[in-house]
Amino acid sequence: MAKFHLFLTSLSLFSLTTLSGSSFAQIKPFNQQTLQAQETTTTTTATCPLDPSIAVTFLRSECREVQLQEPRTYYRYYSNDGNKFGRYLTTNRYEKNVDVIRNLALKQEWGNQATIMLKVTVPAGTKVYEGIVAPQDPQSCYPGGGQQTFIKDSKDPNIKWSEGTPMQVEQFKCP
Repeated sequence: MAKFHLFLTSLSLFSLTTLSGSSFAQIKPFNQQTLQAQETTTTTTATCPLDPSIAVTFLRSECREVQLQEPRTYYRYYSNDGNKFGRYLTTNRYEKNVDVIRNLALKQEWGNQATIMLKVTVPAGTKVYEGIVAPQDPQSCYPGGGQQTFIKDSKDPNIKWSEGTPMQVEQFKCP
């Protein structure tokens, strides 16, 4: 009975193909492998497994969780001791504060002029969240696009915070 059903299916496909002006050689049998191949090529949108108020700081709210296999050094840019030990880090090293402000989308009303840079070494085993910085309004001033790493606990005693070094400071202008 199964062979008869397969024959009828093939005959139906042949008839439909002939009616549409196609040749028999263009008929591809539908089987489980075809279905599996279609499933593996389906793309899904990545999301950030963080609270939405944090995820939105990543471009399209997309980030990936990474558990560090070895210690990794990042950079932190700040302008006063009140925001020295923040949870947002980057792998990007900048020379000028204005580049930091633009690429990390640091709205100046938040108070961070990025006049000091420090190195932060995060230990192996730590889960971090990596992605691209989302723009802030106005986008002409704060386009984002820099690399961003978020850590949940900036007070972890195993994180090593270096002494800050002054940045080359230029006046930031936003039209």
